[in-house]
Amino acid sequence: MKRSPADTYALIIAELVGNEFQLEISARVGANILSFQTVPASPQGDAGLDGFSHAGAQAYCCYGPEHHTYKTNKQREKALIKKFCGDLRKLFELETKGKNLIHKDNPELPTILPKGQKIRRIKLIANWFESHRVIGPILTAVAEYKNASALNFVAADVDVIIAGPTEIANDYPVDELTLARAQQRTFLQKIVASAGALTITDPKDFDSKMQTLREMQPEQADNITALAESLRADWRMSLAFERELGDALPALHETLEVARTQIITRVRILTIGAADPAVHISGATTIAGEILEKDLGKQYGLIIGSVATGEVARLIGECTLGWKKRPVHDAT
Repeated sequence: MKRSPADTYALIIAELVGNEFQLEISARVGANILSFQTVPASPQGDAGLDGFSHAGAQAYCCYGPEHHTYKTNKQREKALIKKFCGDLRKLFELETKGKNLIHKDNPELPTILPKGQKIRRIKLIANWFESHRVIGPILTAVAEYKNASALNFVAADVDVIIAGPTEIANDYPVDELTLARAQQRTFLQKIVASAGALTITDPKDFDSKMQTLREMQPEQADNITALAESLRADWRMSLAFERELGDALPALHETLEVARTQIITRVRILTIGAADPAVHISGATTIAGEILEKDLGKQYGLIIGSVATGEVARLIGECTLGWKKRPVHDAT
């Protein structure tokens, strides 16, 4: 039996974890509720809120733990209860002291919510919700929090709802764009995990060029070191991307190879007329981004920026993009 778009979407987002899960939930809700506002964690944390809508009357809290972290459903239940109760205590401005609940100011909430607004509904969204045993403990905690809280930011009759992938999938219609976006996120998540395990086998030319760059611009040594680390990370992303396409999508892997040839040709043209390595790097990155976006951006827009920078790092390491230390002239 063919799955419905909603069922397919639920399966996809159930695989997302961490920031990718939160980003997808924000994109899903934001596409359907125009008043949805994400809450950045900077500068002092998100105050327990990942987003809100309806001028602050509805709050959203997300939780997407790594699936391998918990071996049993009981462990998942405990983790979900612990995480969401912690978020709720922040919203109710409470902390535990022994067996008691005491007031603890949440100074970030006034900087997030509109003045005078109180939260009337809280939606707790997790990438796993396959046990009803989380409902009772969370709602029991909510009742306790209402009694102990000064209710500065939460209404006395606030509703708390728990939702998982199936509920989120069924909240609004699922179209092709929604599925494509979620699939990109799962692909990106897989690539990031794969890249973390990769080792660049022979980075000698890359390292020597970075050292040359530090010698040419000693006042920028720290920035160049940081740049080198970023380039290395994106190089691994590019390698993981290439490997995944080669294993699963040979037609798109061929597209990548054609794009690489175009990048090399244009980068060679660039380096003929530019002696400054900084121009090499920034110009080559622009070229790689434009070509990859044109050929692969529709399918993999979320990752193309990192792949483009990774391709430039590869060109540095393979000597396609090179430079030499400028000679020092004696002023006497």
